[in-house]
Amino acid sequence: MAVDFVREREFDVNGLKISCKEWGRPGYTPIIALHGWLDNAASFDNLMPHLDNIHLIAMDMAGHGLSDHRSADSSYEPWIDVGEVISLADQMLWEDFTLLGHSRGAIISGLVAGTFPERVKNLVLIDGYVPSFHSEKKAAKHLRRAIKENRRFASSSPTYFHDFERAIQARVSGFVPLTYAAASTLAKRGVFEDQNGFFWGNDQRLKATNHIRFSEDQLRGFFESIISNVLLIRAENSAIKTTDIKDAIFEWVPQMQIEKMNGSHHLHLEEQAEDVARMIQPFLN
Repeated sequence: MAVDFVREREFDVNGLKISCKEWGRPGYTPIIALHGWLDNAASFDNLMPHLDNIHLIAMDMAGHGLSDHRSADSSYEPWIDVGEVISLADQMLWEDFTLLGHSRGAIISGLVAGTFPERVKNLVLIDGYVPSFHSEKKAAKHLRRAIKENRRFASSSPTYFHDFERAIQARVSGFVPLTYAAASTLAKRGVFEDQNGFFWGNDQRLKATNHIRFSEDQLRGFFESIISNVLLIRAENSAIKTTDIKDAIFEWVPQMQIEKMNGSHHLHLEEQAEDVARMIQPFLN
């Protein structure tokens, strides 16, 4: 059965409003989809029409899209998202489920699967798989940098644009370039207007580095705990820098199936969406 968009959903997760898009119907494969950094739930819009027999909740993760920003005394450490994903699954009454993650969402998906291995049945990662980590000796310098960055971005305003079109163009030529069509899809959910003009509504603090990074041994503990099936799709023209250390995860998760596909970092949102769907459909079901 082809997947149709059903409705907008809102969940109360630890006092935050988490907005979501619901696709498909109950009774089919339950999936939670997690978008990438500075994206939103619309990241999966072009993928959904090419999938069958699933029931999917695509989150606007905290600080993104239509969801609430975190309070001033909180931050955007990825392990906070882990608990929020589980809370959403609990509210959906999903004892086990599949995770579909892109980029930052893929990193968080891996952490969820390692923390709650009995709950994650399948893990699909699109051009993202493991967070950056440092040696313990660098922790103090990194924390200093993170505190400074978080204070700076907490007091900064978003960039304003004269019109909606210019906001789209800014994303087309951004840090991770997008096609115009892909940027337009994200803009419909991510660009807002106030008396000063048009702006991308993501929390500015998302641009700051995390306060604490896991060590290699800690990450190994997470990923060696994963018992689900794992599919990683890597883009040929990826924006993600790989290193020998990061690629050690492939030994930590021996059941991981790795596929390469022509395209850029947002290949699931761009021209390759149908090809991505064709690759992940057998894995989902």
